[in-house]
Amino acid sequence: MRGISAGWMSLLLLAGCSSAHMQERNEAAASDRPSLEAARQALTEGQAGTSLAIARGVLASQPNNVGALAEAGDAEAQMGDRLSADTLYHRALSLSPHNVRARLGLAKMQIRDNVHGAELAFRAILVDRPRDPVVLNDLGYVLDLQERHKEAQDVYIDALASDPNRLSVRVNLALSLALSGQADKAEQMLRDLVANEAATPKIRLDLAVAQAIAGHNEEAAKTLSADLAPAQAKAALEGMEQLRPAGQVAK
Repeated sequence: MRGISAGWMSLLLLAGCSSAHMQERNEAAASDRPSLEAARQALTEGQAGTSLAIARGVLASQPNNVGALAEAGDAEAQMGDRLSADTLYHRALSLSPHNVRARLGLAKMQIRDNVHGAELAFRAILVDRPRDPVVLNDLGYVLDLQERHKEAQDVYIDALASDPNRLSVRVNLALSLALSGQADKAEQMLRDLVANEAATPKIRLDLAVAQAIAGHNEEAAKTLSADLAPAQAKAALEGMEQLRPAGQVAK
Protein backbone atom coordinates (compact mmCIF):
# COMPACT_ATOMS: atom_id res chain seq x y z
CA MET A 1 0.00 0.00 0.00
CA ARG A 2 1.41 3.35 -1.00
CA GLY A 3 1.46 6.37 1.29
CA ILE A 4 -1.55 8.66 1.34
CA SER A 5 -0.99 11.89 -0.55
CA ALA A 6 -2.38 15.17 0.72
CA GLY A 7 -4.97 15.29 -2.06
CA TRP A 8 -6.08 11.73 -1.54
CA MET A 9 -6.22 12.24 2.21
CA SER A 10 -8.70 15.05 1.55
CA LEU A 11 -10.89 12.62 -0.39
CA LEU A 12 -10.75 10.14 2.46
CA LEU A 13 -11.67 12.91 4.87
CA LEU A 14 -14.84 13.39 2.85
CA ALA A 15 -15.51 9.66 2.48
CA GLY A 16 -14.99 8.55 6.04
CA CYS A 17 -15.53 9.45 9.68
CA SER A 18 -18.76 9.67 11.56
CA SER A 19 -21.43 12.19 10.68
CA ALA A 20 -22.91 12.95 14.08
CA HIS A 21 -22.04 13.00 17.75
CA MET A 22 -24.01 11.30 20.49
CA GLN A 23 -26.47 13.37 22.49
CA GLU A 24 -25.29 14.88 25.76
CA ARG A 25 -27.49 14.51 28.79
CA ASN A 26 -28.52 17.27 31.19
CA GLU A 27 -26.72 20.06 29.37
CA ALA A 28 -29.68 21.78 27.73
CA ALA A 29 -33.09 22.63 29.06
CA ALA A 30 -35.87 20.38 27.81
CA SER A 31 -37.44 23.32 25.96
CA ASP A 32 -34.24 23.84 23.97
CA ARG A 33 -33.79 20.25 22.85
CA PRO A 34 -36.11 20.47 19.81
CA SER A 35 -34.17 23.49 18.55
CA LEU A 36 -30.81 21.81 19.03
CA GLU A 37 -32.09 18.62 17.45
CA ALA A 38 -33.11 20.68 14.43
CA ALA A 39 -29.63 22.23 14.36
CA ARG A 40 -28.05 18.77 14.47
CA GLN A 41 -30.30 17.52 11.67
CA ALA A 42 -29.42 20.54 9.53
CA LEU A 43 -25.71 19.91 10.09
CA THR A 44 -26.11 16.23 9.17
CA GLU A 45 -27.74 17.34 5.92
CA GLY A 46 -24.84 19.69 5.15
CA GLN A 47 -26.70 22.89 6.04
CA ALA A 48 -24.10 24.29 8.41
CA GLY A 49 -25.34 27.87 8.09
CA THR A 50 -28.83 26.87 9.19
CA SER A 51 -27.43 24.83 12.07
CA LEU A 52 -25.29 27.75 13.20
CA ALA A 53 -28.24 30.17 13.06
CA ILE A 54 -30.35 27.87 15.24
CA ALA A 55 -27.57 27.38 17.78
CA ARG A 56 -26.84 31.10 17.86
CA GLY A 57 -30.53 31.73 18.49
CA VAL A 58 -30.39 29.56 21.60
CA LEU A 59 -27.17 31.23 22.75
CA ALA A 60 -28.70 34.68 22.40
CA SER A 61 -30.91 33.97 25.41
CA GLN A 62 -28.74 31.31 27.07
CA PRO A 63 -25.06 32.15 26.49
CA ASN A 64 -23.92 29.33 28.77
CA ASN A 65 -25.92 26.60 27.08
CA VAL A 66 -23.24 23.95 26.59
CA GLY A 67 -25.17 21.99 23.99
CA ALA A 68 -25.68 25.07 21.86
CA LEU A 69 -22.00 26.04 22.19
CA ALA A 70 -20.91 22.61 20.97
CA GLU A 71 -23.50 22.69 18.18
CA ALA A 72 -22.29 26.09 17.02
CA GLY A 73 -18.72 24.82 17.17
CA ASP A 74 -19.60 21.88 14.94
CA ALA A 75 -21.28 24.20 12.44
CA GLU A 76 -18.33 26.61 12.37
CA ALA A 77 -15.94 23.69 11.91
CA GLN A 78 -17.99 22.35 8.99
CA MET A 79 -17.92 25.81 7.40
CA GLY A 80 -14.14 25.97 7.79
CA ASP A 81 -13.89 28.63 10.51
CA ARG A 82 -11.55 26.70 12.76
CA LEU A 83 -10.76 29.66 15.02
CA SER A 84 -14.42 30.28 15.86
CA ALA A 85 -15.02 26.56 16.33
CA ASP A 86 -12.03 26.29 18.66
CA THR A 87 -13.30 29.22 20.72
CA LEU A 88 -16.78 27.72 21.01
CA TYR A 89 -15.53 24.26 21.97
CA HIS A 90 -13.24 25.67 24.66
CA ARG A 91 -16.07 27.81 25.98
CA ALA A 92 -18.22 24.68 26.26
CA LEU A 93 -15.41 22.82 28.04
CA SER A 94 -14.87 25.69 30.47
CA LEU A 95 -18.48 25.14 31.57
CA SER A 96 -18.52 21.34 31.27
CA PRO A 97 -14.96 19.91 31.18
CA HIS A 98 -16.06 16.41 30.14
CA ASN A 99 -18.44 17.42 27.36
CA VAL A 100 -17.90 14.72 24.76
CA ARG A 101 -19.10 16.65 21.72
CA ALA A 102 -16.75 19.56 22.37
CA ARG A 103 -13.86 17.15 22.97
CA LEU A 104 -14.69 15.27 19.78
CA GLY A 105 -14.92 18.50 17.84
CA LEU A 106 -11.45 19.56 18.94
CA ALA A 107 -10.07 16.09 18.15
CA LYS A 108 -11.60 16.13 14.67
CA MET A 109 -10.02 19.50 13.91
CA GLN A 110 -6.60 17.93 14.43
CA ILE A 111 -7.08 15.24 11.79
CA ARG A 112 -5.80 17.16 8.78
CA ASP A 113 -2.68 18.58 10.42
CA ASN A 114 -1.88 16.19 13.27
CA VAL A 115 -3.49 12.81 12.78
CA HIS A 116 -1.49 11.20 15.60
CA GLY A 117 -2.60 13.99 17.94
CA ALA A 118 -6.19 13.30 16.92
CA GLU A 119 -5.67 9.62 17.70
CA LEU A 120 -4.43 10.46 21.20
CA ALA A 121 -7.40 12.78 21.74
CA PHE A 122 -9.90 10.09 20.75
CA ARG A 123 -8.16 7.57 23.00
CA ALA A 124 -8.39 10.04 25.90
CA ILE A 125 -12.15 10.34 25.36
CA LEU A 126 -12.46 6.55 25.36
CA VAL A 127 -11.04 6.46 28.88
CA ASP A 128 -14.34 8.01 29.97
CA ARG A 129 -16.50 6.36 27.27
CA PRO A 130 -14.79 3.01 26.57
CA ARG A 131 -17.54 1.44 24.48
CA ASP A 132 -18.93 4.52 22.78
CA PRO A 133 -19.43 3.56 19.10
CA VAL A 134 -19.08 7.15 17.84
CA VAL A 135 -15.70 7.64 19.49
CA LEU A 136 -14.54 4.17 18.44
CA ASN A 137 -15.55 4.93 14.87
CA ASP A 138 -13.53 8.14 14.87
CA LEU A 139 -10.53 6.33 16.35
CA GLY A 140 -10.73 3.63 13.68
CA TYR A 141 -10.87 6.31 11.02
CA VAL A 142 -7.66 8.03 12.13
CA LEU A 143 -5.94 4.65 12.38
CA ASP A 144 -6.89 4.02 8.75
CA LEU A 145 -5.43 7.40 7.79
CA GLN A 146 -2.16 6.19 9.32
CA GLU A 147 -2.44 2.96 7.28
CA ARG A 148 -2.89 0.88 10.45
CA HIS A 149 -5.79 -0.95 8.89
CA LYS A 150 -5.89 -4.12 11.00
CA GLU A 151 -5.99 -2.02 14.18
CA ALA A 152 -8.73 0.11 12.65
CA GLN A 153 -10.81 -2.94 11.73
CA ASP A 154 -10.58 -4.31 15.27
CA VAL A 155 -11.83 -0.94 16.57
CA TYR A 156 -14.73 -0.89 14.10
CA ILE A 157 -15.72 -4.40 15.20
CA ASP A 158 -15.73 -3.21 18.81
CA ALA A 159 -17.97 -0.30 17.76
CA LEU A 160 -20.38 -2.64 16.00
CA ALA A 161 -20.52 -4.83 19.09
CA SER A 162 -21.92 -1.79 20.90
CA ASP A 163 -24.18 -0.67 18.05
CA PRO A 164 -24.57 -3.28 15.27
CA ASN A 165 -26.71 -1.02 13.10
CA ARG A 166 -24.55 2.10 13.05
CA LEU A 167 -24.21 2.81 9.35
CA SER A 168 -21.11 5.02 9.52
CA VAL A 169 -19.14 2.24 11.25
CA ARG A 170 -20.19 -0.34 8.67
CA VAL A 171 -19.14 1.99 5.86
CA ASN A 172 -15.77 2.77 7.45
CA LEU A 173 -15.10 -0.93 8.07
CA ALA A 174 -15.74 -1.62 4.39
CA LEU A 175 -13.38 1.17 3.33
CA SER A 176 -10.73 -0.13 5.71
CA LEU A 177 -11.01 -3.60 4.19
CA ALA A 178 -10.63 -2.09 0.72
CA LEU A 179 -7.50 -0.24 1.78
CA SER A 180 -5.98 -3.40 3.24
CA GLY A 181 -6.33 -5.55 0.13
CA GLN A 182 -9.88 -6.86 0.52
CA ALA A 183 -11.50 -4.59 -2.02
CA ASP A 184 -13.85 -7.22 -3.45
CA LYS A 185 -15.28 -7.96 0.00
CA ALA A 186 -15.57 -4.23 0.69
CA GLU A 187 -17.32 -3.66 -2.62
CA GLN A 188 -19.94 -6.29 -1.80
CA MET A 189 -20.49 -4.84 1.69
CA LEU A 190 -21.06 -1.38 0.24
CA ARG A 191 -23.30 -2.70 -2.55
CA ASP A 192 -25.47 -4.26 0.14
CA LEU A 193 -25.63 -0.94 1.99
CA VAL A 194 -26.59 0.94 -1.17
CA ALA A 195 -29.28 -1.65 -1.87
CA ASN A 196 -30.66 -1.96 1.66
CA GLU A 197 -30.30 1.58 3.04
CA ALA A 198 -31.41 4.91 1.67
CA ALA A 199 -28.66 5.44 -0.89
CA THR A 200 -26.84 8.73 -0.32
CA PRO A 201 -24.13 10.43 -2.38
CA LYS A 202 -21.64 9.67 0.40
CA ILE A 203 -22.33 5.92 0.38
CA ARG A 204 -22.12 5.88 -3.41
CA LEU A 205 -18.76 7.67 -3.17
CA ASP A 206 -17.58 5.02 -0.70
CA LEU A 207 -18.72 2.27 -3.08
CA ALA A 208 -16.82 3.93 -5.94
CA VAL A 209 -13.67 4.00 -3.79
CA ALA A 210 -13.90 0.24 -3.20
CA GLN A 211 -14.64 -0.40 -6.88
CA ALA A 212 -11.66 1.67 -7.99
CA ILE A 213 -9.30 -0.04 -5.55
CA ALA A 214 -10.57 -3.42 -6.78
CA GLY A 215 -9.73 -2.33 -10.33
CA HIS A 216 -13.37 -2.13 -11.45
CA ASN A 217 -12.98 1.20 -13.19
CA GLU A 218 -16.06 1.02 -15.39
CA GLU A 219 -18.30 0.23 -12.44
CA ALA A 220 -16.67 2.97 -10.34
CA ALA A 221 -17.20 5.51 -13.13
CA LYS A 222 -20.85 4.50 -13.42
CA THR A 223 -21.32 4.86 -9.65
CA LEU A 224 -19.70 8.30 -9.64
CA SER A 225 -21.80 9.46 -12.59
CA ALA A 226 -24.91 9.34 -10.40
CA ASP A 227 -23.72 12.38 -8.46
CA LEU A 228 -20.89 14.02 -10.42
CA ALA A 229 -20.49 15.68 -13.79
CA PRO A 230 -18.31 13.69 -16.24
CA ALA A 231 -15.20 15.81 -15.67
CA GLN A 232 -15.60 15.61 -11.90
CA ALA A 233 -16.14 11.84 -12.02
CA LYS A 234 -13.03 11.41 -14.17
CA ALA A 235 -10.90 13.45 -11.75
CA ALA A 236 -12.29 11.59 -8.73
CA LEU A 237 -11.58 8.22 -10.33
CA GLU A 238 -8.00 9.23 -11.11
CA GLY A 239 -7.51 10.12 -7.46
CA MET A 240 -9.04 6.87 -6.25
CA GLU A 241 -6.71 4.85 -8.46
CA GLN A 242 -3.79 6.07 -6.33
CA LEU A 243 -4.71 3.55 -3.65
CA ARG A 244 -4.83 0.56 -5.99
CA PRO A 245 -2.13 -2.00 -5.08
CA ALA A 246 0.98 -1.75 -7.23
CA GLY A 247 0.83 -4.04 -10.24
CA GLN A 248 -2.95 -4.43 -10.20
CA VAL A 249 -4.61 -3.31 -13.41
CA ALA A 250 -8.12 -2.08 -14.07
CA LYS A 251 -10.61 -4.77 -15.03
